[in-house]
Amino acid sequence: MKAEILEIIYEENKKGKDASLVFLIENKGSTPGEDNSLMAVLSDGRSFGTIGGGKIEADVIRRTIEGFKDGESFEFDYNLSKDGELKMSCGGNSRGFVKYFKASSRLIIFGAGHVSQKLARIATKTNFEVTVIDDREEFKDSPDFAGIKEYLAESIDEAIEKIDFDKEKTYIVLCTRGHSQDAEVLRNILDKEYKYLGMIGSKAKVISVFKDLEEEGYDRDKLNKIYTPIGLDIDNGSVEEIAISIMAEILMIKNKKSGQSQKFN
Repeated sequence: MKAEILEIIYEENKKGKDASLVFLIENKGSTPGEDNSLMAVLSDGRSFGTIGGGKIEADVIRRTIEGFKDGESFEFDYNLSKDGELKMSCGGNSRGFVKYFKASSRLIIFGAGHVSQKLARIATKTNFEVTVIDDREEFKDSPDFAGIKEYLAESIDEAIEKIDFDKEKTYIVLCTRGHSQDAEVLRNILDKEYKYLGMIGSKAKVISVFKDLEEEGYDRDKLNKIYTPIGLDIDNGSVEEIAISIMAEILMIKNKKSGQSQKFN
């Protein structure tokens, strides 16, 4: 069972979702659970395994779920007496530890051209799991894609079906080869959950794509939340610097920073 608990946490992280391991270190006196018991608690509230059930387990699950916000591991130590925090009269103590396993943020890049290649290289160096989607198989072997998680040489709708979207872990960049593909991607993902959605292109291109989608009935408020033209205003127009400006904007959103200079005088 212990191996299964660890496998559940591993699989959850692979999906881009955080998970936690609850480890019961020691029981003394009349307490439920066995020493070295394991339990997995997932970010959606599901739990697997047990540390003995009852009030202790319920309270540990509650505290663990609340702790996903900050992801700071913690110890627990319950005194099972009437004066303890759970007001139990069993006697004894129950001590353990909760460890959080944070999934890597995931960058989904639509398009495999020059900017996409440089962006993928930078993103893998900043611990993003990178997926590139482009139906052109010949781009798959670019040296810049050497460290990515996967290259999906498929149609846009087929590839999207294989992606687990998450409102805290998923970052999306549109670097396709034309207006029509940008619009097709947006039709398929506007209702998905994600932390960041950016689209490369001139203001004229953006206005044209947004106008077409709005006429088709897509929500203007959702369109207005797209970061486009993409990236911070720091590049010189070269492919490499455009990629850096995009990654800088993504990190600004991910790390909740202002993007301003830290110079103090």
